[in-house]
Amino acid sequence: METINLKFEKLNNERKVAREFQERKHADWEDNYTLYRNKVKTNRLTQRQAVNVPLMKETVKTILSAIDDAPQVDWKNLDSDEMKELVYQEIWNDQSRKKKFEWIDIVDKKNVLLYGLGTKKLNIGKDGVEVSSLDVYDVVYDPLTNPVDIESARFIIHQNIFRSLRDILADERYTKEGKEKLKQWSLTQNAIVQSAENKEELEKKQERLRSMGVNSSEFDKFSGGDVIVNLCEHYTKVWDTKKQEFERRVIVYAQDEYELLDETLIELIGVDFWPFIVWSEDIEGNDIYPDGVADLVRTPNKILNVWFSQQVENRTLQNFQMHWYDATVQGYQPQTYEPGPGRMLPAPGEPSKTIMPVQINGLDETFVAIDFLIKLVEKGSGATATEKGTGENKQTTLGEVQLLVGKAMERTVGMSKFYRGSWYELAVKWDKMMQKNAPRIIKLWKIGREGKIYPKTVYPIDWRGDYEPIVSSTSEQEQESVKGIQKWQYLLTMFPNNPALRGIAQKRSLEIVDITPQELQEVEQAEEQMRKMAEQQAMAQMAGQPQQPQQPQQPQEDLTPQIQELGTLLNG
Repeated sequence: METINLKFEKLNNERKVAREFQERKHADWEDNYTLYRNKVKTNRLTQRQAVNVPLMKETVKTILSAIDDAPQVDWKNLDSDEMKELVYQEIWNDQSRKKKFEWIDIVDKKNVLLYGLGTKKLNIGKDGVEVSSLDVYDVVYDPLTNPVDIESARFIIHQNIFRSLRDILADERYTKEGKEKLKQWSLTQNAIVQSAENKEELEKKQERLRSMGVNSSEFDKFSGGDVIVNLCEHYTKVWDTKKQEFERRVIVYAQDEYELLDETLIELIGVDFWPFIVWSEDIEGNDIYPDGVADLVRTPNKILNVWFSQQVENRTLQNFQMHWYDATVQGYQPQTYEPGPGRMLPAPGEPSKTIMPVQINGLDETFVAIDFLIKLVEKGSGATATEKGTGENKQTTLGEVQLLVGKAMERTVGMSKFYRGSWYELAVKWDKMMQKNAPRIIKLWKIGREGKIYPKTVYPIDWRGDYEPIVSSTSEQEQESVKGIQKWQYLLTMFPNNPALRGIAQKRSLEIVDITPQELQEVEQAEEQMRKMAEQQAMAQMAGQPQQPQQPQQPQEDLTPQIQELGTLLNG
């Protein structure tokens, strides 16, 4: 009993430290999320109107639209077994489709843009290794974790896992003793109250729903009448007195006190690494929680909302056409009259001496200031007006537009380097867990070019081996392809009559696009036929016409400026 108490004292201390370290970011995260969802909080002083300038949403969606493709992962067998390599690639592609890796990737990137940090978790499922993108609030880290090496963490805690009591009692992984204690707890009045209120932690998890207009009293509908239990998966290092070394263990407990599972990572999933992948686009050297793009936008967006709210209220006040009146004038009782076109409103004596309009100065400079602040955010985030699809008001040449778009894309591609590294780590860990925990039978299928489906059943002997993932970013591939085609086009303008260069450029350009070897051969054959026909026509024309006197050779054009421009292109 004393040992259990010491264990939970250690776990509770770790969780307390990790949660306090994360909670300093909660206020900023909440603001980022509500601004993204176009929800604002009004107050009596600065923002009395519930209006929001959607700067947060358009900035995040603009950047996300340029990096929303998941990286391509190609598997290479280290023993050069091409058949195993082909089967393993199809297993990955099949898991990618069924488990919606691309959707998970988009959610993960949005977390990075809004909160600065994205976390993916690997888990063992019935059909293989599952991947999920965790809510930023639901996973807390050791404050001493090295941000570039998640394996340096002493502990990682996945909290706020809400499951129904009957699902937990039916799970064979959990101990009978722990399930029996949890069952007895569920019969107490305390459990009934906690289930009815959905617990404090569940309310925190649903805080964003509350900001969207869902009341706390309506949260019960999520439980569907079940007793909801709060589980916590606590990954921690524990000293093994026999081996004289730290071992990584997973301890699952309910309601912070009822232990359901305590096993080593090797016993549980067959590997000895944390099944988490963490990345950010602005890595800090000593803080696992860095700033995100939304942190750059948050304060300007709040200022814009205040200014826009004041502008809305100013126009409303002007529309009221309120008046002052001289309260010292005897016998004058102000009345409210219905306005109307051409209607005469009575006033005692000369109106200008008795009443006067309330002067409400316009805020004409507000929109100029708003435009300035938006451009300031665009410069900092790289989500320029051109990237958003709106364009600038000033006159801009086509070359300037291409330059602006190129610079903005370079920032976006720079972000892809970080998440590409996270996907490499994900692929490596997925491979290790797949080798240890894959199902005995995997059913695959592939669609041929004619549309016919070819099914295949594979066994571990068909694909198990040593592999290395090759991860390539789609955005980087596309940008390099575009740059490659531009370079070849520029070379052709310098040497328009060089058939060898034209043939090489055509072949290289075709290799860049998605074309099969058979299709490439057909294109080359058609091009060869056209070339021969052009030569035959030229020879026929020369044979039927008298020879023209040779023209004097023209001086060659100075290509120095073009060569310098080409050097600029080649150097990126």
